[in-house]
Amino acid sequence: MEQEYPNLELIVMDGGSTDRTREILERLAPHIACWESVEDRGQSHAINKGLARSTGDVWCYLNSDDLLAPGSLARIGELFGNPAVDWVGGITVIFDEHSDCGTVTPQEPKSQKEILTPWKRSVEHVFPCSNVCFMRRSIYEKLGGIDESYGYSMDMEYYTRAHFAGYRLHRIAEVLGRWRWHPASKTVKDGSAYRFLEEELRIAVAYADRLIPSEREELCREIVRHRKSYLVRRALHSPAEQSRASRLFRLFIEAIRHPSLMWFRPWLGAVKKQVLAS
Repeated sequence: MEQEYPNLELIVMDGGSTDRTREILERLAPHIACWESVEDRGQSHAINKGLARSTGDVWCYLNSDDLLAPGSLARIGELFGNPAVDWVGGITVIFDEHSDCGTVTPQEPKSQKEILTPWKRSVEHVFPCSNVCFMRRSIYEKLGGIDESYGYSMDMEYYTRAHFAGYRLHRIAEVLGRWRWHPASKTVKDGSAYRFLEEELRIAVAYADRLIPSEREELCREIVRHRKSYLVRRALHSPAEQSRASRLFRLFIEAIRHPSLMWFRPWLGAVKKQVLAS
């Protein structure tokens, strides 16, 4: 694995893949602490099952699109040699089938509100990708596991929870991993379209009361504005198999639930697009 770190507890939770995953896991079983390949309730459930079985002092999880950079675990072992360090995040390089195409580089935000407003920050990212985010077990023991009601931003919700619980993220300007983008991933398909914004708004609402009054008031105004944008984006990304009548009926119900949409020009544009769709 090119990690130069022998004290590794590797746990694999596979959701019952129908490819050669089980065959590969059986072959590599001597190098894996425990593994299973059974149907689960989704990504968040799989992560929680792995965390519940882990025994190490420091944990991190990798999705199937993630890689660790060579030597990352050895570097993390050095950093956690300092008992004052509970949480470390590094840089992830984004790559696709052609080349490297960017990074996720966590930086310190200028205000507490920026933790909750990915749509309006002085820096692009405040938290690291999950594959380069390492926490002591004591954080998991205090905060519990991943919130399984989140299907896209479960990591961001957890890091937000840790932040407001008083844990400090030590951001290091070092590449610790790589994150693969491909068209079939849920990040590219539904996540970027509207699912991330949907769950980012949930997180903002859940933690708004942690802000000082002036920041909370500003955040609430932003939530109202961005919820409209979310509804428009969702309307424009209806399932392809859904009939035009079904799409229009859903738009009608949304307009009843959110009357202010009727005077929101992007919403009217979305309705027009669906009416004209074949």
